[in-house]
Amino acid sequence: MATARELKNKIRSVANTKKITRTMEMISTAKAVVCKKRIEATQPYGDKLAEILRDLGGAGGRSESGSFPLLRIPEQVHREALFIVTANRGLCGGYNSNVLKMAENFTVQRNSEGVEIDSYVVGKKGITRFKYRGKETAASYTCFEDRPTFEEAEEVISPVMASFEKGEIDGLTVIFTHYESASRQKPVIRKLLPISADDSEGSSSSRREFILEPSPELILGRLLPLSLKMQFFQALVEAAACEQIARRIAMKNATDNAEEMSKTYTQLYNRTRQGAITQEILEVIAGAEVMS
Repeated sequence: MATARELKNKIRSVANTKKITRTMEMISTAKAVVCKKRIEATQPYGDKLAEILRDLGGAGGRSESGSFPLLRIPEQVHREALFIVTANRGLCGGYNSNVLKMAENFTVQRNSEGVEIDSYVVGKKGITRFKYRGKETAASYTCFEDRPTFEEAEEVISPVMASFEKGEIDGLTVIFTHYESASRQKPVIRKLLPISADDSEGSSSSRREFILEPSPELILGRLLPLSLKMQFFQALVEAAACEQIARRIAMKNATDNAEEMSKTYTQLYNRTRQGAITQEILEVIAGAEVMS
């Protein structure tokens, strides 16, 4: 059984740990609010961009895939690019492990179908996992923090889009944690390439007629790459928000556990201390009886 001094040291250690986890919880809460505002700011732009693409589809922007390499539909899929979005830091519960598990299952499934996967890993935790399992990556990135920028996303995804246009790869998929609400986030698989002209057309928007200048084909040729980059950027923004929410929840649980441990150790310390005092009193009484 631990002595009173050992229990007192444990209580002090748990209290110090509780201060750290409480501070990290407050920091993650503040960062999550900022990330949520960024999601709310980017969603209208992405929705409007998708609406414009649908309108262009209805205005006659239906050229063959030769005019738009991003609309290429491979007859047979031999190689795909897979972006795996993880965090640079831990202490966020199952945030990283859930994404990596889904990515591993997706890779196994595609390999069984005869498709070779080029993995592009975002985040130090994902890179560490691949190194531990002895798997190679096509590229790795650690530049994304709590506030990813569109320029950073564009720099990362542009070479992969160029590879698709050249026919070096036949698809592009992103696995990340999707933000549904402040209380619900889940890892998802989002396919960015290949896309078809039908994806840019809506049932109601395709019937509207517009007079466009320059031509719909020219506008579509510029908006298609922008749309893909925007989807990838939105995935990074959502992943950053989900990371902070997961860390806040993990740190809150750690703080609650530290409080429970502190109560348990305090009760045990009081019981041990009271037992020692009782034992001393009994020894004094016994000594007095012997002396008398």
